[in-house]
Amino acid sequence: MFKDLHFKLSVISALMEEGHYVEEAEALSAKHAKSAKPYKAIKQVMAYFEKLEIPAELLATITSLSPDGGDLAYQHATSVWDGEDDLFDITSIEGIEHLVNLEAFTPIAMIGEDGIDYTPLLGCKKLKRVDMSFGKEGPKNEAVMVELERRGVEIET
Repeated sequence: MFKDLHFKLSVISALMEEGHYVEEAEALSAKHAKSAKPYKAIKQVMAYFEKLEIPAELLATITSLSPDGGDLAYQHATSVWDGEDDLFDITSIEGIEHLVNLEAFTPIAMIGEDGIDYTPLLGCKKLKRVDMSFGKEGPKNEAVMVELERRGVEIET
């Protein structure tokens, strides 16, 4: 469903904000945090997130997605992490079209240094606002920006 596990973490974080998956993540994190190395992902928590199958009904509840280093999934996936490195950088948003009611995609951080291909946003039919200030360079993303603007989507650059 999601090509990039790090992007999936941002989706899971949005659901955690609504109370989903919190208990499971907290229990796994607490169980393995003492043996985990600082600034490294806890393998057991990451395995849980990777295997997690998110029902379409839950994905449909997400109307806004703003990936940030302080998101809940990242807090549970490490024992110590300040969000200032590339440990969880998002390299693809492929699968974002499964967020059928997404109205805003406004990453605060987490987009990899090399940027991302924003083409998957074209599958988000209810999109109203996008922040493309992270790694938007290139003719493909320019075409995406033009198409989104044509649809009336507010673009921040």
